[in-house]
Amino acid sequence: VLREFANRISANVRGIDLACRFGGEEFVVVMPDTDLSFAYMVAERLRQSVADAPFMVSATSKQVPVTISIGVASSSNGDTPEVLLKRADQALYRAKRDGRNRVVADAA
Repeated sequence: VLREFANRISANVRGIDLACRFGGEEFVVVMPDTDLSFAYMVAERLRQSVADAPFMVSATSKQVPVTISIGVASSSNGDTPEVLLKRADQALYRAKRDGRNRVVADAA
């Protein structure tokens, strides 16, 4: 599932964006010179890409439905990477709290 998810991330972001695994089931996509509305659009496209097509599990040939929650934040006023990541993480937890399988943008 993680490998297929990584493939779907790659199919939905630009070549200049940096996507990496950040923890167990968390990923970060850094999108240089991107405003919040465009980042939100890309995140929503990725969310739909994951939710619309089940993942194949090769060992069992079973299809597994997968959904994701995404938090989006945009840098402002010279934020440090740590502050930006914290804001994105807070948006992610709002997405999970509000029902999962959604994109939430940071309001800061």
